[in-house]
This record gives sequence, C-alpha cells and structure tokens, in this order.
Amino acid sequence: MSSNHATLPIQMFLPRETVELIAEYGSDFPHTLALEQEMTILFSDMRGFTELAERFDPREVYASINASIALQVKSVHAHGGSVNKFLGDGLLACFSGEGKSERAVACVAELLKVLPEHEGTRLPCQIGFGINSGKVLFGVLGDEMRWEYTVVGDVANTAARLCGIAKPFQALVTESVFADISAASRQKHCSYLHPQMFKGKKQAVDIYEVRTNSC
Repeated sequence: MSSNHATLPIQMFLPRETVELIAEYGSDFPHTLALEQEMTILFSDMRGFTELAERFDPREVYASINASIALQVKSVHAHGGSVNKFLGDGLLACFSGEGKSERAVACVAELLKVLPEHEGTRLPCQIGFGINSGKVLFGVLGDEMRWEYTVVGDVANTAARLCGIAKPFQALVTESVFADISAASRQKHCSYLHPQMFKGKKQAVDIYEVRTNSC
C-alpha cells in the first residue's frame, strides 16, 4: 500500500556537515573519518531546568524549551552557523570559514536581546552561552548501529565549561574568540572579566563577556 505522506528532507534532522558527507561518501562512508578544522564552537544551556521541570507540567516545559531552541536555531543559521546537536535544553553550534568568531559573537548578542522577550510568553528559559575558537577534530563517533558526526577536543570542551559557569542570559568567550573578531566588534560587544581556572587545565583561561549594547 502506498503512503500519502511526503518525505521530509534529511537536512531537517542532521547537521549540515553530516548531510554533505553523506552526499559525498554515500554507502562508503568511512566510520573512522576525522578532520581537523578551525572552528568557533558555541554551547548553550538553560539555567534552573530542574526546578522548572519540577514545578510545571511536562508539556508546558517542552513547549517553552522548544520555543527557546527554535529562536537559537534561527539565529545560528542566520549568522552562517550549523547546529551540530541539541543537548536537552541547549545546543552545540559550529561556525567555520571567514568571520567565524565575528558571526558567533553577533549571534549570541542577538539572542541575548531576543530570549528575555521570550520570557513574557512562555515559562522562564534563562540561557547561558559559552564560545571558544581554535582547531577541533570533527569526526564520527559510534558504531554501525549508531553514528554521530561531532566535534572533539579542548576547544569544544572549554566552550562547554564556559557555558557551564555562565549566568542566566550571559555569554562568555575566550581570548581566542576575542582575538579573532574585529576591533570594532571587540569594542562594541566584549568586556574583559577575569582569568578562570578549570579543573584539568594547567593554565587559567581569560574570559570576556558579550555585551548587547554599544559603547
């Protein structure tokens, strides 16, 4: 019996980079594929999710998170980034190519303005962001039953750590991101905060905060 359902494009379910590799390799997709690439990595995560999930109906929580994620995805794509994966109440996005850090910072600056307005129509989804830039290993993880193409390395790990300490509606970036954007964007968007030690790292990481207002 034939189906009347239209086929959804694979791009709706997989990151752009994964779709491009599937198109390139097809059934010969190498499960050990790992490529080094300069990227700017963005992590987002919601603050206070446990309390929110405890206080409200699951469908209300789902609708609020979905609306928040949708705003983030729209902004990431508008600034030339790619959403690699959703992380429950947050996401991991990758920016590559010319102006990668410039576009990532502009993305979160926009979201820091837009997301608080979302608070008035849905449950509070107070998001924190972490951004880092540098060389990552973009590769396949898993086995024949389940593969995922994702970023691995210290750059991604540090971005996740920054996201973990960011306050609600705060975006933290590293010195490497600060150095990778224009002088005008540094002045407009970035304020130096302090060096931060992370467990397992030998040296402190200089942290900057993204501002939404011009100087």
